[in-house]
Amino acid sequence: HSSAKDSVPHIALLASGGGQRAAVGLVGSLYQMEKEGLLDTLLYLGGVSGSTWSMSSVYSDPQWSANMDRAASTLSGPGVELEQALAWLGERAKEEFFSLTDIWGVLTSAGIMKQMDLRRLSDEASRNATNPYPIYSAIEKDCQWFEVSPHEAGFTELGLFVETSLLGSKFQSGELLEQKPEMDMVKLQGGCVHRTSVSMVRAAATKKIELKNFCHGSDVTVPPCLGTKERFHLIDAGLLINVAYPAFLGDKRDIDLIIAPEYSAGNIFEVPDYAAKLKKPFPEIDDKVLEEREWPKDCYVFEGKGKEPTIVYMPLFNRQNCQGLISSCLLSTMPVSFCQFETISLINDILFNLSANKQLLA
Repeated sequence: HSSAKDSVPHIALLASGGGQRAAVGLVGSLYQMEKEGLLDTLLYLGGVSGSTWSMSSVYSDPQWSANMDRAASTLSGPGVELEQALAWLGERAKEEFFSLTDIWGVLTSAGIMKQMDLRRLSDEASRNATNPYPIYSAIEKDCQWFEVSPHEAGFTELGLFVETSLLGSKFQSGELLEQKPEMDMVKLQGGCVHRTSVSMVRAAATKKIELKNFCHGSDVTVPPCLGTKERFHLIDAGLLINVAYPAFLGDKRDIDLIIAPEYSAGNIFEVPDYAAKLKKPFPEIDDKVLEEREWPKDCYVFEGKGKEPTIVYMPLFNRQNCQGLISSCLLSTMPVSFCQFETISLINDILFNLSANKQLLA
């Protein structure tokens, strides 16, 4: 890199999906990184599915990256009054696209993350710049990767974006016809739903955000399935790839290092084929690592060459954390609330894993 600005390494923490396990796990990872003085090295924070739930929760505190105690304590807090959740649903029921997504958003926000975050994501554009820049991921139901950040929202692979505050507004041929209110973080969480198993894909696909299509009638080249539809639907990105890699590969963000805590089931192994198909830079994964995927170490480093990012891959459930079979220490990813003991146990596993490898990350 030639400039002083570019000499600062671009580091992203990309959390996997995995339901409540991922939501609690990401809070634990961020908590330990803050205690180790590592959070201020992050330029980006990206998530899919369950990890986006905790992203929404921690960013409700503008100063969260300087003190993760509040976010960690919220997980064992009293939660949200039923009346508040029902009042939110009552307001959503008056809207044009009220759906199961709204109910799912309340279940994850109030029931699991123990708060109702009524911020709009675009509010984050003018808030604390010392926090890592957040990028949420979903997919359009025809499997186009979709990213949402405080400034823009759109199709990663197509390079088509709109201001986040205008997401859901009505467009025709690239012109704004009718501006609609921006969705709040509760509804956004509902769209970043969780895939728990192959048998539940059909059910998961019914939990979707329906939006007016800002590509409708556009003069730019878009797939026919997008250009001719007045609306499109966003669903859980975990149905395609259960980690947010697509938004962070290539020149747009020019990532040097990816820290990849894995709370699910070895989803990094889904990415090389995707990257090769789209000609995106991705480091080679050694065959030995593939052989160990069912009984992994607590940390691997995949060295990037050229434009490839280096990846520090940290599976939560590994031979160090799990004394017996890994399957015996897995907590469910199902959308049910963990008891306090399960939450503390999961966070302790995260803290142990990060502490054991802090010299590698420093």
